This record gives sequence, C-alpha cells and structure tokens, in this order.
Amino acid sequence: MAPSNTLLLLQNLYTGVLWVADDLTIEWVNGQIEQLLSVSKTRLIGLNVLQLLMPSANESGAELSVAELAEAQDKLRTQFHNACDYRQPFIEYSRHIRGVIYPLYVHYSVTPIEQEDRVYFLIEIWQGDRQSRLDKEQRLQEQHDVSREMLRSVAHEVKNPLAGIRGAAQLLIKQTQHTKLPSDQLGEMTQVDAKKLTTYANIVISETDRLTQLIEQLLGSNQLPDLQQINIHEPLEHVLLLTQTQYPKVSIQRDYDLSLPELTADKNQLIQVFLNLVNNACEAMLEQDTSLLAADYQPQLKVTTRIEHQYTIGTVHHRQVIKVSIEDNGAGIDSDLIGRIFFPLVTGRANGTGLGLALVQEILHSHEGAIEVHSQPGDTQFNIYLPLQLTPKAAPDAH
Repeated sequence: MAPSNTLLLLQNLYTGVLWVADDLTIEWVNGQIEQLLSVSKTRLIGLNVLQLLMPSANESGAELSVAELAEAQDKLRTQFHNACDYRQPFIEYSRHIRGVIYPLYVHYSVTPIEQEDRVYFLIEIWQGDRQSRLDKEQRLQEQHDVSREMLRSVAHEVKNPLAGIRGAAQLLIKQTQHTKLPSDQLGEMTQVDAKKLTTYANIVISETDRLTQLIEQLLGSNQLPDLQQINIHEPLEHVLLLTQTQYPKVSIQRDYDLSLPELTADKNQLIQVFLNLVNNACEAMLEQDTSLLAADYQPQLKVTTRIEHQYTIGTVHHRQVIKVSIEDNGAGIDSDLIGRIFFPLVTGRANGTGLGLALVQEILHSHEGAIEVHSQPGDTQFNIYLPLQLTPKAAPDAH
C-alpha cells in the first residue's frame, strides 16, 4: 500500500487513480475512479485490473471475437510485465475499455513504483472526451463573447436612429390630424390620402417599436442576478406547469433526483432558461411535417435532474454540479446549425429571432454554468450544468 501522505495527494487528484499490486489486483482507489466507473471501492478492491482495462471493441468499433479477446489480454499482460521488469511507464490514448458496469472511452497511464522490494502500479484514468469537451466549450464561449460584443455595438448605433424614426412618424400623424383646410377645398381624395398617411405612419411606429424591442434583447439586461438558495425543481416545476397548459398534446415525463442539494442561483433567470428550452422543444415537436410521422407518434418531453461529480466548467473544477437534461423526440437540429445554435440571431425556425438560446447561454454564463446539446432525428437533448456555489467575487478597490 502507498504511504498515507501519498494517498492524501492521490485522493485529491482530478483523474481516477488505482494502486495495483504486482499480481495485478487492485489494492486502493481514489474517489474520482469510483465516480468515473460508477462503482464503489469495495467492489473494485481485489479485482484484477486486466478485467477493467480489457478493450470492449476493436479499432472498427465492433465487438471483439474470442480470438481477439485472448490476443488483447495477452498484449495487456505483456505490457504490465515489461513495465515491471524495466520500470518503464506506458500510456494508452483513446481506448474503449470494458470497465465494470459499462464500457468507457478513456486515456490511461501505468507507472511502476518500487516500494519495500515490491513493484506496484500507479494507474491514472481520465475520460477520453474530457479535454476535447473543455476545448470546445472554451472556444464556443470565446466566439459567443466576440459575436455578442459586436452585436451590442451595432445595437447601440441602431437604437438612436430608431428613436428618431419613431418621433418623425408621430409628428407626421399629428400634422395630418391637425391640418385644417376650408371645407370647399377638402375633397374626398384629400381625406383618403390623410387616412393612408396615418395608417402608414402607424405601421412605421409599430415596426420601429418591434425593432427597438429586438435591440433591447440584443443589449441584454443590466440587472444583476438576485442570488438565493433554491431547489432546482422549483423553477422546473413552474415551467412544466405552464407547459402542460400551453401544450396539452405534449406528454411530459419527470425523472427527478429529489435528494439534490440546494444551489445558489437567480430563480427567475433559471425560469427564463428552462422556459426557452422547453418551449423550443415543444414547438420543434409540434411543427414537424405530420406526413413524415408515424400514425402513433406522441410528442414527448423528458426532464431529468442528477448530481454530477468531479465536473469541470471552463477553468473551474467542481466536486459536484447539478445536471438538468431536457430531452424531446422531435425532428432534431440540423447538423449545419448545431455548432452555431447558441450564437445570437442564429435560428432554425421560420418565426424565431435567434435570441432565446443566446440568452440561455448568457444567463448560465453569469451563473458559472454550462450548456451542451446533442441531437439526432427523434432525440434532442440539452444538458445544463450548474455549480452548487458561485465563486466569490473580489470586491472592487475603493479609490
């Protein structure tokens, strides 16, 4: 067994760690490996590590034959044997391993360590898609921030001319209404022209107001979040009760973990997040081409809440985050669109403004959270990750 001070360090690593004896049996594991494999340490200790690290598929992704399994086991055993004899670590990237309960896509390293005339193996395992997910998340956030800033700059420039256009249209209406002509000069054509001018001016005002509202959405709210301790199911239930009334044809399935701890958040802003996502899901299901659907098709919305352990958002690693999944069985999101779905003014709906998901991402960003989407025909899932506590902000210097 490794020294106690070493175990303390290993226990607090972000990667999963196994301490393995020279006979390849697992003697100790850290908490992260339990989360990664979804197995308790009591089930892992005493297990032969080859059972865990055996490949679950060949390079083409197909299930291994009996001969391939035997060959893979011999190769893995030889790697450990050579590592032991030559004290040479080895590392394997992008491997589909058998795991304990289900297969996993991981990277892992094996380091031989000599202690008290025995050789042990320190094995680190981390998820194969972790770094790519973090890189993608950071890249999307940077792109979103740049596009958001550009749109805000344009919005500021457009806002003042819109106010001038609206004012001019109002003056035109007043001028038309208060112009008095002698009755013998006021012909039928003049009356018709005055009514037309008033109608057109009202259209200008109406469209200007609509554009101004769009500009306000682009600029976003300056109101700071009203942070408080809340149960995540409160805003979710508020939205789902509204949804049942507005979309009675949609079947709603709840899969809640009622043991979830409270988190620090703005309840109203989370309602806005869930309302946008749920409305989008319902409209996507109900706006499908019915001629392409099976006769027994039933729009289904599923909302799941879970706790995720050892999860990284941006540059911050959290021991626990709350995960909310909103899933629908609609037509899915176009593959050309999905990479830009959170950008302002990007939408796949004819009547959409493309601001809803951009607002969702902005609110979640202010809550130090994250959102991801996976979509294929018949299955679209938005996953929201929220930390339990927000990072304390440094107080501004007083000058």
